[in-house]
Formats: sequence, structure tokens, C-alpha cells
Amino acid sequence: MNLRVIASFVAIGAVAFACGPRARTNESSTAKSSVRHHRAPAAKPLVASVDVDVASDVRFALSVTNASAKGVEIDFPNAQTHDFAVLDSTGKEVWRWSRTRLFTSALQTKPLGADDSHVYEDSWTPEGGAHGRYTVVATLASSNFPLEQRAEFTLP
Repeated sequence: MNLRVIASFVAIGAVAFACGPRARTNESSTAKSSVRHHRAPAAKPLVASVDVDVASDVRFALSVTNASAKGVEIDFPNAQTHDFAVLDSTGKEVWRWSRTRLFTSALQTKPLGADDSHVYEDSWTPEGGAHGRYTVVATLASSNFPLEQRAEFTLP
């Protein structure tokens, strides 16, 4: 029993030593520079827009455009690439595209060239008697470029 306790403390000490603070190699200990380097936040390369078409059913289109001068890879942590949620006028969620779906846990990467776009489309069939003002929340479920866009629409 004592050997296990000692081995545990030795392992904890080794991890603490390996992860502990390191001396900075680019600054001398006697003269520290007061210059601070600030990086301007990078412009977001992806731009999103959402369109709503109200007909016999309600169609949603999330358009994702690479606005940068070079290609990007959009990473998804699972098979879900996007989602649409419909909120009523009080902000209560009345429908979500992904609610009844299952997604594999396989990682995905979607390349998107400079000035290229990809459109994610889905539709919602409102229950009878649904009318009034609604908001769609369209989401790109990316781990490196998460985006959300909202649009209001009215059902007559």
C-alpha cells in the first residue's frame, strides 16, 4: 500500500515538474523589454447569410461564402454541418431541424476556395393554423468558423 502512495506522489511530482513554468529564453533577466506586441484581430474569412422562402412550406437557405483571398478548410466535429431553429414572436423555439436527427461522430473537413460559397438548405412544414411573426436562427456547426445568422419572417 505504501509503495502505491509513494509511486503516486512521484508521478504527480514528475507531471508538475514537466508542466511547470519555464524561463523565457528571449528576454534577459536583468533587462526586460517594455514593448508589447498587439496583434490586430484577423478578419473573419467566412460570411454567412440566410434566406427564407414562405410558400406551402417554409424553405431556409444558409449561404456560407469564403470572403478571403485564400482557401479555408471548415472543420466539423461530427456529421452535423448546420442547423436551423424557428423561434416564435416570444422567443420560444417551435422547431429545430436537428432535433429528430442522429449524427455520426466522424470528424469532417469541407474545403472552401477563395470567393467560393456553399449553401445548406432545409424546409419546415408548420402545423396547421401557424401564423404570425417568426425568427429563423441558422447556424454553421463548425468548430473553427462557427457562424450564426437570424432572419425574421411572417406566416400569413
